[in-house]
Amino acid sequence: MNIEIKLAFNNLRKYWKRTLFTIISIILCSTLLFTTMLMVSSIKSGIDENFKANHNDYSFIIKNVSIEDIIKIKQKPYVEKIYIQENETQTPKELKESDNLANTDNMNIYIQYTDIRKTEEYSTEILKEIGISTIMMAQKCSFNENLLMIYGLIDIGITQEDNSLVCRARLNYSYFLNIMLILILVAFSILFIIILYNSFLITINERKKEYAILNSVGATEGQILKMLFTEIVIMGIIGIILGGVISSLCANIILNLLNHILTNTGYVFKLVLDIQYCIASILIIVINLYISALIPSVKASTASVIQGIRNNNEIKYKKKTSILQKILPIEGKLAIKNIKRNKNKYRVITILLIVCMTSYITISTYINYEKETAELVTEYDVDAKLTITSTNIDYQSILRNYEIQYNDKIEYIEYREMGPHILVEPTEALIPNNKVTTYEDGKVGIDMCIIGLDNETYKKYIQEVNAEEGDLIIYNNATTRLLNGKETKYIFSKPFKEGYDLKLSIVEKNLELIDEDLDLYIAKYEEIDDESLNKKIILTDKLVEGFKDVKIEQNPTIFVNREEYDKIEEELKNYSGWMTQVGDPTFVKVKCNNIVGFSNYIESFSQKLDDGLYEEYYSLDNQKKIMYIEIIHLILRVLIIAILIIGMISTINIISASLYERKQDFIILHSLGATKENINKILIFECLYMLIKALIISIILSIPIIYAIIKYMQNIIVTNQLLIPFGEIFVFLALIFFISITITIYSSKSIKNE
Repeated sequence: MNIEIKLAFNNLRKYWKRTLFTIISIILCSTLLFTTMLMVSSIKSGIDENFKANHNDYSFIIKNVSIEDIIKIKQKPYVEKIYIQENETQTPKELKESDNLANTDNMNIYIQYTDIRKTEEYSTEILKEIGISTIMMAQKCSFNENLLMIYGLIDIGITQEDNSLVCRARLNYSYFLNIMLILILVAFSILFIIILYNSFLITINERKKEYAILNSVGATEGQILKMLFTEIVIMGIIGIILGGVISSLCANIILNLLNHILTNTGYVFKLVLDIQYCIASILIIVINLYISALIPSVKASTASVIQGIRNNNEIKYKKKTSILQKILPIEGKLAIKNIKRNKNKYRVITILLIVCMTSYITISTYINYEKETAELVTEYDVDAKLTITSTNIDYQSILRNYEIQYNDKIEYIEYREMGPHILVEPTEALIPNNKVTTYEDGKVGIDMCIIGLDNETYKKYIQEVNAEEGDLIIYNNATTRLLNGKETKYIFSKPFKEGYDLKLSIVEKNLELIDEDLDLYIAKYEEIDDESLNKKIILTDKLVEGFKDVKIEQNPTIFVNREEYDKIEEELKNYSGWMTQVGDPTFVKVKCNNIVGFSNYIESFSQKLDDGLYEEYYSLDNQKKIMYIEIIHLILRVLIIAILIIGMISTINIISASLYERKQDFIILHSLGATKENINKILIFECLYMLIKALIISIILSIPIIYAIIKYMQNIIVTNQLLIPFGEIFVFLALIFFISITITIYSSKSIKNE
C-alpha cells in the first residue's frame, strides 16, 4: 500500500465525524437516484407483465373491419402491431406478414401504436382514413382504457367536432410522467452536486493546514489529489452500496403504497432490479461525485503554505454599512458581518433553504390544483343511479331483496328534478354571464335545476347549511365546460351575489325573431308561478352528500324538500304550456359495498321488465380516474419529503462545520466579555437573516412557477379563487424556521461550553 492510500485511510479515521457526514450525504443522494430508477423499472416491468401477457397491449379497438381497411391501417408507420379476431369467442392473435386474409372479412382488430402517448392523434387519423360514421362509432370503436389510463390518458373517447370524428382524453398526463422523471433526475443531480461539493469543501477546508504542510515537505499536487480522490472513492463506494440497500427498502414501501391505491384494479407492481437502470443510476452518481469533488480537491492541492496555515482565502469582506446594521443591536451587527466574511458557506445554506421552500410552495400548490381537478374527474360520490319511469315498480322492495340476497347493506336517496326558467329580482343580484337572459323590460332570468329531496336527506342538508324546514337551498355554483381543440376547460362562477333579498318566479321564456338577416331575437317571458319559490333562500357552497355531480352542472341548483317539490309540480300542472314537462321520473342514488353484485342483480331484474327501470353505474369508472390522481400525489409527496430530508441533513452538516471553524471567534468574544446569551443571539440573528433572505428569494422564484401552474391548469379548470394552500405553506415555513434555529443552537452548544 503506497503512502497516498495510507494517508487517505488515516484521514478518514482521524476525521471520522466529517467522514460520517459525507458518507451520509452520499447515501441520501444515492438513495434518491436509485429509488427513482427502481420505481421506473418496476412500474415499466409491471405494465409489461399486466398487458403483454394476453395480447392486451393494444390501444384502439375497431369492430367489423374490412380487409381493405385492415391493409390501410397496417401500412401506417405508427402502427406497431395488429391483433385480429374473427369472432367474439376467439382469442385475438397477432397479424403476421404471412397471414392470408383473402377468405375473411369483417374482423375485429386491436391496434398497438409505436408511441402510446399519441393515441388520440393516431386514432383520429385512422377514423378519417376508414370513414366510420358518427352513428356507428359507439358500436364499432373503443379503447383499452386500462392500459391508456396507466400511461396517463384518462377517460378517452370519440367526439364529433366540425363534422368529423376525433379522439379526446379528458385528462392527458402521458407527457407529464416523462417530464416529471427528467425533472426529478435533473433536480436530484443538481442537489447531489451542491450538497456533496459543499461537504467535500468543508472537509478539505478543515484540513488545509495539513495539505499545505505536505506541500512544504515535498508532496506534489498529484499526490495530494490522489490521496483526496482515494478518500472520495472509499466514501463513494460505501455510500453507493448502503444507498442501494436503503433504496430497495424505500422502493418497496412506495410500491406497497402504490399497490394499495391499485387494490381493486388488478394491477400489482413488484420490485424489479433492471441491470440497465442500475448501471444508469451508478453512472449518474459517479459523474456527480466526480464533479462535486473536482474543484475542492484542486483548490486544496494548490494551496500555498501561508494561505493554508492562515486559512483565510474564503473570507472576503468589504466594509459597507447597511440599513440593517444601523437598526440592529450589536449581536445583529456581528451576525451580518460574520455572514459577509464567510459568504461561500452561508450561500450554500441559503441555496438549500431556497430549494426546500420553493419546492414545497410550488409542489403543494400544484397538488392543490390537482385535487380540484380530481373533484371534476370524479363526478360522483355514489355507486349507481336508478331511473324509475313506471309507478308499478316498487324500487324499495327491489333494494331490500338485494340486501337479503347479497348480504350487502346499501344506502339510497330518492329525489325528483325539473329544470324551469327562473326570473330573478332584483336584477343586480344575478351576476351576468352567457347563461343569463335579459328580457325586453330589463329583468333577468336563468335556467335552474330544482331537486326535490326525500325528507331524511333534506333534514340532513339543512343542518349542514344552518337552514330551517321549508327553506330553499341554492347551491351557488355554475360550471361551464368548454371544448377548445384538444383542450377541455372548466370555468367556475357564482351566479348570485350575497346580501340580496332574492325573489324568484317560474316563467316561460320566449324568443321572438325581429331580424332574420341579422339573426336577432328579443326575449320575452310569461309568468307561471310567483308564489312557490317565495321562501327564505340560503346560498351555499356546500353540497348534500350523494350529489357531487351537481358540481359540474352548468346552472345553479335549488334543493327543496319533497313536499315543496310536489306543490311546485302541482302548480305547474295548471299551466298548459308546462304539461309536457310534468311527470318526470323518480331517481334513486345508491351506495353499496359490492357494485359488481349490485349491477348484476339490477340488470337481471330489469331484463324481466318490459320498461320502466334504467340504471347507470359510476364506481368502477371513477375508481380508475381517482387512481391516477392519487399516484401523482404520492410521487409529489415523496419528492417533497426527500428534498426536505436532504436539505435538513445538509444544513446540519454545514452549520456544525461552520461553527466548528469559528471556535476561535467564540473564544475571543468570550474573552471580551460576551456571555453565552450574547453568542446565542448572534447565532439566532445569523439564522434569521439567512431564513428571511431565502424566504424572499423563494417567494420571488415561486410566483412565476405558480403562475405557470395556474395557466397550465386553466386548460382543465378555471376557478374564481386562488387554490394556493397558504395555511399549509405557513405551517411549513414556521417548521423550517424552528428546525433551522434548533440546529444552529444545538450545533453551537459544544463550542459554547468549550
